[in-house]
Order: sequence, then structure tokens, then C-alpha cells
Amino acid sequence: MSAPRTARERVREEMTAEILAVSRRHVARDGAAALSLRSIARDLEMAPSALYRYFDGRDALLSALILAAYESLAEEAERAAVVARAGGEGDATRWLAVPRAIRTWALAHPHEWGLIFGTPVPGYQAPEETVQPYARVAGALVRPVVEAEAAGRLGLDGHDGAIAGELRAAVAPVADALLPGVPAGTVVRAIQAWTTLVGVVSLEVFGHWRNTILDPDEFFEATIRSEAESIGLR
Repeated sequence: MSAPRTARERVREEMTAEILAVSRRHVARDGAAALSLRSIARDLEMAPSALYRYFDGRDALLSALILAAYESLAEEAERAAVVARAGGEGDATRWLAVPRAIRTWALAHPHEWGLIFGTPVPGYQAPEETVQPYARVAGALVRPVVEAEAAGRLGLDGHDGAIAGELRAAVAPVADALLPGVPAGTVVRAIQAWTTLVGVVSLEVFGHWRNTILDPDEFFEATIRSEAESIGLR
């Protein structure tokens, strides 16, 4: 059992949450590249130097926002995966639950989605801490693939031998970390499904479907079902 928080710790947590909330509003209004501790301090009626007690610079604050967005997205993806699995759904239906949850989250949090998958902020380098929640999102997505392969249920529509050695090597980190024992051809198709998912969600979130795709729901469903089939999920 953890020790109770002190009054100072509670105040620090509350102040940190308030700083992040104001920062999100600034990102929504001005974009991540324009994030400024001075303007945030002004909104909070604090001296800019006081913010450095909580974040040691713009990049640290930006990292906190990005990490929080990743964590929130990962929680939604994992929740959808658990619900679908508990419902005894088939492999394809379980897989579809996660892209749907990702899209729902992205549409509800467009600016946070932009922090993760939008235009990189010039001069900013994301910290290693973002790798874990990113992997959680991907892990929730590929779990049905791994389990279907292990159970012999994965329908392969291509020959794994057709995958060139260079391409096998290119996807090896993903295969080792997220898709152990899965044929290289399926690993490639799973990665392609992920990139298609991020792309189709981003196009909708950033407004590129306007006057182009009249029914984004229908288009999204057709896209993710096609990707599930390409992976071999049934």
C-alpha cells in the first residue's frame, strides 16, 4: 500500500494538471509549434519562472502533453480489445474493435491526435517514454493476429516465401516485439494495416474528407474490414 500524499504533493499534482489543461487549450488555438511557457504563465497569472518548478522548458511541457495523449489513446485501445475479447467475438471482429476505438478517440481529441500523428514540431525530439504507450496501442491492435496465428486460424492469402529478405529485415523489430512467430508476410500486412488506419483517421481528423468522402463512417468501415481481410483475419 502506497503512503498517503502530502499536502505539498497534492498541490503540485493539481498545479501540474492545471498547467497541462491550459497548455492543451493553447495547442488547440495556436498549434504545438507556438507553445510558449510565457503565454501559459500569463493565463495562469504566474511568473514564467514559476513554471520551471514544474517543467524545465517548452520541450518538457510538450513531452508531457504528448505522453498524456498517448496514454489516453492506449487506454481506449486496450479497453476496446478487452471488451471484444470478453464477448467471445471472432478474430476479425475483435481486431475491428480497436480501429473503431482509435477513430472515436481521435475525433473526440483532434488536437491530441495532432500532437501524436500531426506535423512534427521543429527542433523537438520526442522522448523515449512515448515508446511504451505507443507499443500498447499497437499491441492491442495486433493481439488477435498473434492469437489467430498461434491457433492456426489465420488465413494466409499469399506466400510468405515471396517476401524479400530486405523487407523481412526491415520489419524485424516489429515482428520481434509485437508479432512473434507470425509469418513475415503477415507482419508486413499488419504494419500496412496500421499505417492505413493512421492515415485514414488523420485525413478525417484534419478535415481532408470535406466534400470528398460524404459518409466517413461507411468509408472507414469498408477500409478497416478490407485491412482485416488482407491480414487473414476471419
